[in-house]
Amino acid sequence: MALTQTESIISKLDFDVETRKISTRGDKIHDVALAKVEGKGFFTKEIDDALLGEEIDFAVHSFKDVPTDLPDGLVIAVVPERESPRDALVGQYGSLEELPLNAKVGTSSLRRRAEVLHARPDALVKDLRGNLDTRMKKLGEGQYDAVIVAEAGLRRLGYDDFFPMDPDSFIPAACQGALAVTARKDDAEMLEVLAPLEHHPTRLACEGERLFLSELGGGCQVPAGVHTTLDENANTFSISGFISSLDGRLFLRAEETGSLEDSGNISMRLARKLMDSGGEEILADIRQEVS
Repeated sequence: MALTQTESIISKLDFDVETRKISTRGDKIHDVALAKVEGKGFFTKEIDDALLGEEIDFAVHSFKDVPTDLPDGLVIAVVPERESPRDALVGQYGSLEELPLNAKVGTSSLRRRAEVLHARPDALVKDLRGNLDTRMKKLGEGQYDAVIVAEAGLRRLGYDDFFPMDPDSFIPAACQGALAVTARKDDAEMLEVLAPLEHHPTRLACEGERLFLSELGGGCQVPAGVHTTLDENANTFSISGFISSLDGRLFLRAEETGSLEDSGNISMRLARKLMDSGGEEILADIRQEVS
């Protein structure tokens, strides 16, 4: 997936690029859910170090893997146009409602786990790690009745047999489907080269989603989701989000809408609304439970 995403960026640049493969901590953890591993930047730290050490000139990330606080000296140089932010259900069943009783659903995401259990308390949600091909293989072997993954990843790798999930009812992760290209803050030449790839509406949407997540103080250890929609003609910015207990029983959802130029305040207001309505207690209980 990482190579496919990188190639999609390189193909838009008018110069030769040498690709450097860097294995990260997140790539090496296969037997433990990331929510149970301490720290941040599972998929970025080693790459950040290579950037700061001038071993590479830029890096391509799934935006949802990028911590809300970048190391000093690095910037998100460009945010290309977003692919679909939706999750997708893979398997023979077209929706969560169609799953059989006590269906085995595969995901390693606390967010997806909470949303599945909120909709289907009977479901048996089982951890699922590995690259996309590995996950599809486990599904084919019958280890799961269905798995949930990002639609963007499926499309980028050429999969077409899946059922997209409506983001209004199954809220995605912050920045899902978007890429972020990082570079050194003082590398003016590289920043100029990358600049034409910038898609301002995607950056605006993702910045709002990251602000929401940052205001919650969370990452992959928090079962929370957020989804933004922009209407540039109407100058409106809408954002919906949720915080949930791990079992999906306590599920807080809210929405906020305002002008595009006020998107940051709108996003933070949504987070505070959820925290004030019980989210703070939910997250405190979760942190104690996973620690």
